[in-house]
Amino acid sequence: MKTYRPTAYFCFVLCISLLITSCYKEEHFDFPGPYEEANTVNPDSLPFPFDVNKQAGVWLVKNGVPDYGKVLFKGYTDYYPKGDTLSWVKENDGLHMLPHFSFYPLSNADHFAGDPNSYKFNWVYSKYFVPVGSGKSFYMYAKVTFGTFNSTAAGLSLGKNWDTGGPFTFGLDGNTSTGEPGFFLDLYGKNGITVNPALGWPTVTQVMTPGVPANMEVVITNGIFYVKVNGTLVFTFKMAAERAYFYTPQIRPWRNFVAVHDMYIESREMYTLDYAMHEYEGSYNKIQAPALAKAPNGELLLFAEGRSTPTSAKERVAQNTMPVGNTDIIMKRSADGGNTWSNQLTVLAGNGSNLTYCFPQVVTTDNGKIILQYSTIGGAFPANSNAFTYDVNSQRIYQIESNDNGLSWTTPVEITAFKNTAAGYIQGGAVHGIALKSATYNKRLVMPLTYSTNVVRMALSDDGGITWRLGKAISGSRLTKATVVELSDGRLMMVAGHTNTSPKNKLVSYSSDGGDNWTAAANISADVKTGDYGHLFGGIILKGKDGEILLVNPINRETDTEVKNSPTYAVAPVVFKSTNNGQAYTTVGPLFSREAYFGYNAPIGNMDGIILDDGRIVIAGEGGVESPAEGIVIYKK
Repeated sequence: MKTYRPTAYFCFVLCISLLITSCYKEEHFDFPGPYEEANTVNPDSLPFPFDVNKQAGVWLVKNGVPDYGKVLFKGYTDYYPKGDTLSWVKENDGLHMLPHFSFYPLSNADHFAGDPNSYKFNWVYSKYFVPVGSGKSFYMYAKVTFGTFNSTAAGLSLGKNWDTGGPFTFGLDGNTSTGEPGFFLDLYGKNGITVNPALGWPTVTQVMTPGVPANMEVVITNGIFYVKVNGTLVFTFKMAAERAYFYTPQIRPWRNFVAVHDMYIESREMYTLDYAMHEYEGSYNKIQAPALAKAPNGELLLFAEGRSTPTSAKERVAQNTMPVGNTDIIMKRSADGGNTWSNQLTVLAGNGSNLTYCFPQVVTTDNGKIILQYSTIGGAFPANSNAFTYDVNSQRIYQIESNDNGLSWTTPVEITAFKNTAAGYIQGGAVHGIALKSATYNKRLVMPLTYSTNVVRMALSDDGGITWRLGKAISGSRLTKATVVELSDGRLMMVAGHTNTSPKNKLVSYSSDGGDNWTAAANISADVKTGDYGHLFGGIILKGKDGEILLVNPINRETDTEVKNSPTYAVAPVVFKSTNNGQAYTTVGPLFSREAYFGYNAPIGNMDGIILDDGRIVIAGEGGVESPAEGIVIYKK
């Protein structure tokens, strides 16, 4: 998602600063400079169309306590098992960043045997998007400790230009032309200045002390940008009329020792993603693998894996992308169509156990019984490897049922016997099963299964889930992430991804006998344009209110350049619609349709979905502002 790396601040800022003279107010460098004295504000005040009591906005961190549903800490060791050393450590007064290489060591022991580039991978992200641009305004407050002012270039990232992706960054720099730490501004990579003390602006050391918490306020209103530090206005300028965007404000420690004590943002137009579950909620390190069902009373039930208490750095990193170690099956419910979710996480399996309970998959029978299946599985890290390997023979599959809208559940019953162990372990489909409605196969339950050996089959039950059997394997190369729907003519249609380099599209297969036998997987309609990489990832197919077929699938992939060892993940999910049983499709549009900023493509992982009574779709997908590992995000279309 991140295509720009601000690695050249020192040279860039210093070179521009040499151009600045006392005539700066007339030399605008393509954007208006600070106001004339007659128009400046009192240094002790700010234009404040916001809540001075800081109650109308949202606290991302308050009194040292982060709200992980609202703030994201990205660190050097997130995907890199460097011992058990985390990059952000929770202390009583806030989140402290632990640099894995110190540029200003008191001794060599300060380096922690770290990578000298580790500073590039530490960030604090708002999970709220705030408006920046013509006619937009927002306020941000942060209480931050900076440990040093030596060549730090720490700063606040506040936007990206729509045309170039260039950053809008305000920060502090120890390498200025005056020889004293000063503030700098980089406006969209096009204009850079060092804030000139000769014009009356304070230097860094006049308003801040290394190691002492500093109160920083940022205001953008009426096209004017203001920054105040510890009660002193340190910079003001009039912004050019750029195209408006919505951005997630960020604190960039860079080569600094940083602690974040408070962070607050406010704007009438800001928004956030709809996290139903998020990382660090409850006792869980990560929450992933959504499964979604609609209960007979209309409530939505969201199931997921809660991955907790990793026993090693390798296990902690692996939990970003797979169920490893202590993992539970958890649930939340929504009584308003997915707008809000219960605060409490209900543990359905794994409570009090250190086993890995995983791969939740759900199906609802025609009489309203909700059937939830899940597995336990073990494995290990091979010697000298960070890649966890499952033990196929250790997998056990269980089933629980609810006849009261998910309020209570039966004792687990093991149903492992029906699986074909020769095909590898069952990952589940990451999508729900269906109950057939055709006259011939009425009430049959069909659950799509993906095996670790890239084989796709259907689990079938003709007795309401009491017993299960397997349909024949679907012919196709390296199939994965299958999803199934019943067509209006009684046939079943399966759509799957594949891990081949070509063809660059999803594959489709049909069954005319209720899921026992299937046609060979073939290219789906050319109308379903999933780009060069969308076929590699899972999607979901649903039957709409009027019999239309809805397919949701990502159309691209990315890695996050702001984290070390970032995995590749899917982005930009798109909704396609067919009104003729999947023979042709039209593009409805992106699943995420809010205006954001240059380079934002809505990361998505495993997903499940349902159709509401009013015809809208609700998708629960692994997602977030930066990566799918952040939690379960709800989308509606």
